[in-house]
Amino acid sequence: MNPGEALDALRDANTTIFTSVYPPNKFMHDCGYERLKQCVAAGELVVDDRLMGALGELNSGNLKKAADLLAEHEQVDVVQPVYERHEDTFDDMATAESLLPRDQTSIPISYECTRDNLVTLGDLAIQNAEDRVKYYGKLMDRMKEIEGLP
Repeated sequence: MNPGEALDALRDANTTIFTSVYPPNKFMHDCGYERLKQCVAAGELVVDDRLMGALGELNSGNLKKAADLLAEHEQVDVVQPVYERHEDTFDDMATAESLLPRDQTSIPISYECTRDNLVTLGDLAIQNAEDRVKYYGKLMDRMKEIEGLP
């Protein structure tokens, strides 16, 4: 695995997420959802339909639905093309991870600095957009469980 290529791929993913999600969010924060809709309808701003749906849910106070739609937009519409551009690099990173002695991919849900209480990928493939969205759901379910939320 080439560490420089891995950093470039991760940089591409993070930059792509930030540049696609932040500007419409910032615009909505500063000018309101109705003005955002007007500018998108007029062609002054280009915002993905799924992201507009998420922002509409956010504007309506439906935070869970907004977060779910945002995760789907991020993983399917934004990140998946990055995975495809850097497919060999991400495959090499997954192979390198599998050789490490302990799980490096799973995310812990905890208030402590610990690797306990991991939410594992299980049978999900990190390279698959729909699986990443499912993993997000697993993370949210675990967080609600820890928080004692319904």
